[in-house]
Amino acid sequence: MKCSIIPRMIESTELYAACRSDDPTQQTAGYQALWDYLYRVTYNVVRDQPSADALAQESAQKAIVKIYRQIETCRSAAAFKSWSRTIASRLAIDELRARKRVVFNLDEIAEYGAADSSTGPEKLIGNRSLAQDVRELLQHAPISDRSYRVIKGRYLDEVSDEEIASAESKLAKQEVLPYHVQVTRSKNISKLRKWELLGALFDDSQGNAR
Repeated sequence: MKCSIIPRMIESTELYAACRSDDPTQQTAGYQALWDYLYRVTYNVVRDQPSADALAQESAQKAIVKIYRQIETCRSAAAFKSWSRTIASRLAIDELRARKRVVFNLDEIAEYGAADSSTGPEKLIGNRSLAQDVRELLQHAPISDRSYRVIKGRYLDEVSDEEIASAESKLAKQEVLPYHVQVTRSKNISKLRKWELLGALFDDSQGNAR
C-alpha cells in the first residue's frame, strides 16, 4: 500500500468498523487509513535508522497483515487504534533488534504494558529486569535531566518525593518542594505516554496486542 493523505483524524471506533465491514470498498478504505496511521507510528520508531522510510513501510505492512488476521482479538472498537499501534510499534522494534540496532528488551516492555490495562509506571519496581530496560531507555527519552531524575527516583529507585526534592534543591541551589517534584513527574509521564517507544507501557487505554 502507498501512504495517502487523510483529510482528518479517523476515530478508533470508525476505523474499526471500516476494517470489519462486509463492504469490500469500505474495508479497503479502512485498511488504507489504518496503514497511513501505522506508517507514522513505525516511522517514529525507526526514523534515526538508515532507509527509515522503507523500514517503516515494511513494519507497517507486517502490522496490517497481523491485524487483519487477529482483528477479532481486539478488546473493543474504542481500543482498536492503540491496540494496532502496539502491534506496529513492537514489529518495528523487532526489526531494529534484528538489525542489532537496539539492545534494550523493548518488546518485553511493550508486552508488559499491553498485558494489563491497569499497568502503570508504579508497577515497575516488582519487575527488576523490566525496570532496568526502562531505566536505560529513559536515558534517551525526550525529557529534561531533572525530569529523568524525578521519574527514575520515584518509579525505579523507590525514593520518596521528599528525598528527591532535597536532592534537586541542592543541584538547583534553590528550594524545590515535594509538590514541584509531583508536578514535574505528572507532566512528564503525560509526555512519555505520547513517546512511541514507551507509549505501550504508559498508555492505560490500550487493548491486548498479543
